[in-house]
Amino acid sequence: MGLSLKISQVREFLQETLKILFYYRVRAIFSLSGVALGILSICIIITTIDGANKKAYEIFEALGPDSIMIFGGSERQRMARERVTTLTYKDAESIERINGVYDITKAYSVRNLTLRYKDRKWQTNIIGSTENYFESYKWNLLMGTVFKKDDVLNVESVCVIGYKVYDELFKGEDAVGKTITIGKLPVRVIGVLEEKGGAAGGPNIDDRVIMPLSTVTAKLSNEKRYLGVLRVKTSRDVDETIEDIKSVLRRNHGIQGDQDDFTIRSSRDILQFMSVISGSLFLFLGTASIVALVVSGFVLANLFYLTIQERKKDIGIRRAYGASKRGILLSFLFESIFITFIGGIIGVLLSLLLEGVFERLFSIPMEFSYKVVIFAMLFSCLTGTLSGLKPALKASRIEPIEAIRG
Repeated sequence: MGLSLKISQVREFLQETLKILFYYRVRAIFSLSGVALGILSICIIITTIDGANKKAYEIFEALGPDSIMIFGGSERQRMARERVTTLTYKDAESIERINGVYDITKAYSVRNLTLRYKDRKWQTNIIGSTENYFESYKWNLLMGTVFKKDDVLNVESVCVIGYKVYDELFKGEDAVGKTITIGKLPVRVIGVLEEKGGAAGGPNIDDRVIMPLSTVTAKLSNEKRYLGVLRVKTSRDVDETIEDIKSVLRRNHGIQGDQDDFTIRSSRDILQFMSVISGSLFLFLGTASIVALVVSGFVLANLFYLTIQERKKDIGIRRAYGASKRGILLSFLFESIFITFIGGIIGVLLSLLLEGVFERLFSIPMEFSYKVVIFAMLFSCLTGTLSGLKPALKASRIEPIEAIRG
């Protein structure tokens, strides 16, 4: 009996709320929009942070806990855009002799070269590397094959293209065996990499072309001495190996002071970097969403005060016919929560629609999960409760005789 009474009361509240929202539809739309934007911001926060964390762990898994990246140039030099080609083939040979190092990948990049296939053009970075690049990065192929050691030794003009390059130049055609022009050099495509998706806050990792290191240094850059990046795998403790690498490089480069001319990163640094990005996203988008919800709540509360004045006589009649103060309070509070609840649903739907747009425009990975909906609904209902409570209390305290006379 009690349960059926409550269901009947909720149904009555809902019917009355829908009638009022239709009558005051312009105000309702205004309130819904503010709440929807606030909830949209919250959804973006959660999905981008989850996406960034997922991407960080994917990169960590791909690199492996035993991986060390060595870049030419110090942090200061790289930020100041000074010369960063400081790693040499001699450095690579010296590092290979360090105890515990069981794999080393050499690479040199040439930036912003124009690729051509038929009437299509695309500008991207060319990575020259040794044949173990693909196995080292655990990067599988969508089609074709990778280049071998003989291709590196024979300076073959072959390449493996990333999925983004494949999509831009070939538009779904079979790329294997086709010839593209990189700068002025004709190069045969022998493979296409699987799509990994946009990087978290950085360039699209699928937007690259990998060629034999010897081909890039001899035919595209004319660089015979320096390397850009070394990727090392060790069977020893990573921190101990890093210290040994530092000692070798400082000795090879004749460094006496504190300032190194190289930068060393481990896979654990990537997780730390991603936590910083997640924190920045949370701070920026969190502030935006709180401001949006506060503004929408303030607007909703003021609209309710205005609506109460206009509905004062109606409230008085309801009280005269036996409606209790508690009933009036719950009725107005239900109305407020209903508006913000619908606004929350709209915000969630907008985040789903915009998820792909954000990923394409900003290369920000987004991970939508059930907790996005839970947080969105909680925040929307909380906004409705806080915004509607005071106006609802005011409405419940209106005396019926004074209201009807007014």
